[in-house]
Amino acid sequence: MEELPYVIIMSIVFISSWIGYRKKVKKAENEEEIRSAFVPFLLVGILFLISTAVFFT
Repeated sequence: MEELPYVIIMSIVFISSWIGYRKKVKKAENEEEIRSAFVPFLLVGILFLISTAVFFT
């Protein structure tokens, strides 16, 4: 259970990243801007999955 604070922090970071991603996609004018907004969101999502996997193993 000592990993629980990390999972909570990563959940907060993931949610805030999702909000930022949605704002950037709404403002995007072309596909390249959408892609440049998606890559950081994808990396945060991968870190979130790794942190939850570590918590449950």
